[in-house]
Amino acid sequence: MNRSPDQRTHPPGFTLIELLVVIAIIAILIGLLLPAVQKVREAANRMKCTNNLKQLGLGMHNCHDTHGAFPSSGWGWMWVGDPDRGLGKQQPGGWTFNVLPFIEQDNFYVQGAGQSLAAKNAVNFQKVQQPISTFYCPSRRQIRAYPNTNNYGYYNVTSIAPNFSKTDYAACGGSNINSVEVFGGPTSYADGDNDAWWSSAGAAAQDANRFNGITHVRSATRITDISKGATNQILIGEKFILSDRYYNSSDGGDNECAWTGMNNDVIRSTYHEPARDTKSNQAPVNSTFRFGSAHEAGFLACLGDASVRVIRFSISVSTFQPMGDIRSSSITNFD
Repeated sequence: MNRSPDQRTHPPGFTLIELLVVIAIIAILIGLLLPAVQKVREAANRMKCTNNLKQLGLGMHNCHDTHGAFPSSGWGWMWVGDPDRGLGKQQPGGWTFNVLPFIEQDNFYVQGAGQSLAAKNAVNFQKVQQPISTFYCPSRRQIRAYPNTNNYGYYNVTSIAPNFSKTDYAACGGSNINSVEVFGGPTSYADGDNDAWWSSAGAAAQDANRFNGITHVRSATRITDISKGATNQILIGEKFILSDRYYNSSDGGDNECAWTGMNNDVIRSTYHEPARDTKSNQAPVNSTFRFGSAHEAGFLACLGDASVRVIRFSISVSTFQPMGDIRSSSITNFD
């Protein structure tokens, strides 16, 4: 049957008002789902960060089991690790370098081993730029090298590297305000190997009252040296970094490479309470000496028994300080 023009039907469609309502509903749903997605992502990041600290803590313990002491933190900020010089007082590099063979990074650690000093220093030029994923918190930044903004160099690196590998984790040098760093260290291997040099020019670096943590300059701390039990001692934790300086090496506690000797890039103190990462115009006093993190409630810390706990930013100084001192008998209540 033929239909007349006025009898034809039209397919149903949306009016403008209906379309706007649908768009509004979608926007509301996205608004409700986005925080949930972010929470899931942060939970995954925190799990990865926890695993990193667990691996580093187990690596420190494996070093202790093998060599009878936790790894040393080297000579000072003018040195990086040397694979031919062991893990004790003759090693210029910090704990971050010394733990590498115990976290399945042997191939990286031994690069340059057995070569001439000049050849080894040339290899170090590449090593200071090579990131290792275990040292990066995913809530903070990507696993890559970042610009050497200050053009820093090292005594045992051929020349100034354009980029540096980083670490988001620092070991605990102690509970004192100045138990984080001392100086660049000796200017030669000969001085570094000379106990007489350390007992004169380097006396401050060996002050027992200055460093009372698990690892520091030329240290050889044993687990039996921890008076209060390993469960109450901070071994490694996330370090505070200014959030607007994650990527440019301009934070005073994040301007060196990851494999450097004793300094505040790789060592922190419990003298001040921890803090959540913030921008430079909101930085707490002595921010480069503090533990901290990009996580919301607290920073993650690997304790002396290799367990990983969240230590809240709200922790009192009186409770937090003893956690860095191996000589303290204070027991921590985490609840």
